[in-house]
Amino acid sequence: MLKAVTSVATGERGPSPWLGRIRSVLDLRYLALLSSIATYALIVLGGTVRATDSGLACPDWPRCHGQFIPPLETNILIEYSHRLAAASVGLLIVGTAVAAWLWYRDNRFVLAGAAAAIALLIVQVLVGAVTVNMELPDTVVALHLSIALMLLAVLIATTVGAVWWQRPAPSAAGGPGARSDIAGLTVVTAFATLALILLGSYVANSGAGLVYPDWPLFNGKLVSAGGRLADLHYAHRLLAVVVGALVLALAVRIWRRERRPALVAGVALALAAYVAEVLVGAVNVWLELPTSTRIIHLALASAVWAALVFILVWAYAEARSALPEAA
Repeated sequence: MLKAVTSVATGERGPSPWLGRIRSVLDLRYLALLSSIATYALIVLGGTVRATDSGLACPDWPRCHGQFIPPLETNILIEYSHRLAAASVGLLIVGTAVAAWLWYRDNRFVLAGAAAAIALLIVQVLVGAVTVNMELPDTVVALHLSIALMLLAVLIATTVGAVWWQRPAPSAAGGPGARSDIAGLTVVTAFATLALILLGSYVANSGAGLVYPDWPLFNGKLVSAGGRLADLHYAHRLLAVVVGALVLALAVRIWRRERRPALVAGVALALAAYVAEVLVGAVNVWLELPTSTRIIHLALASAVWAALVFILVWAYAEARSALPEAA
């Protein structure tokens, strides 16, 4: 396992005490974790903006109705709070990147994650501006969400990389063979989940959410009645079934072959969040898309994605740290 950087050289006099104090405050593990949590919260807040139809409450960007202190109306405050939260998350991500550059230069994984986070942040800001200026087209809204989810994944990976950078080298007994065995299934499951979330976003924004008033059937049938919106809704439910089967298969494989505490906890979270997401999705149909359950639906789907990313990166870190050249 690669060794952590334990000091910052400042010439022959040794490390500067104030640099050490700064590093204790800007610990990358905590900064990256906080950035991950804040980004997840921002995704949920973005879902709140969409569910409350507040996306165009501020028709201009970066100001709102030509002001930096907008009118005190509910929808305007929801949209503007999303923008302020995005700015705060941006500062956290920049701080994470700075800490990575200062103290983790020997860890290419962490550096690459921090650099990717900055790049995605810039793209996300630009796409967010375009989303407002183009008055929320379905495809751009889905793109905005996809970038946010990729940003969350990169921050989770950076957090795991920073944590493993600080861990003691494991014993040679924990080889990478079994852990690497779940990589392929985890990747497929994660990207199927990403596709499900984005398709769900498109379904919601295109008005296809209530094409079928019943659940789990489709107007009492097992097949789509046909038509663009009906087929979109149908595809979303079918993909949800596929994702459920994949998450269950991953849970069984980890339980049978791994039983590593972190991996078991991760897949348990993914499975629980998925089950809850399906139930909330049913409630969405039965109660005709209430605002609260629409928000919870996205929050749970994003939690499944985050858990799967964690499983993949943690398994990779364990496998990589067990290699002789990484010790």
